Amino acid sequence: NYKDILTDSSIGAVWICSPSDTHAQIIKEAAQAGKHIFCEKPVATDLAGVDDALSVVDKSGIKMMLAFQRRFDPNFMRIKKSVVSGEIGKPISGKLISRDPAPPPVEYTKQSGGIFKDMAIHDLDMSRFLIGAEPTEIFAIGSNQVDPRIASLEGPLAYDTALTVVTF
Repeated sequence: NYKDILTDSSIGAVWICSPSDTHAQIIKEAAQAGKHIFCEKPVATDLAGVDDALSVVDKSGIKMMLAFQRRFDPNFMRIKKSVVSGEIGKPISGKLISRDPAPPPVEYTKQSGGIFKDMAIHDLDMSRFLIGAEPTEIFAIGSNQVDPRIASLEGPLAYDTALTVVTF
């Protein structure tokens, strides 16, 4: 039971690696318990949940980090260094492609928030990290091209293929 960890005074930090739809609640509870947090992405599967969880974190004074591990990948670090040093000039466009060996199970897709919140979030984070700025515009579309079982879900959860264009 994770609540036992939150009440244990010998534990100063927690790693939240539960299903995506449980992150926001556990973040709030951990922050209120004074635990520093390392959390798998996303913070929550909707914007209201993100805002609520981050408000509790801000008020608690604890430190929190999301697990965007690509920022520490040697290849991405090399690209970032090239951008910051000016070695490649001013970036005007970029292309990030992400693929998994197979679509996720339908049950996982239901609780993860779908391809945009579970997978494309890495590319959005990486584009922000590499450019060193916040987007001014985001255009995204999705479709189902690979797994008909995912197509049976509602709204964006039914997408197994996505394209996102980010303007800085």
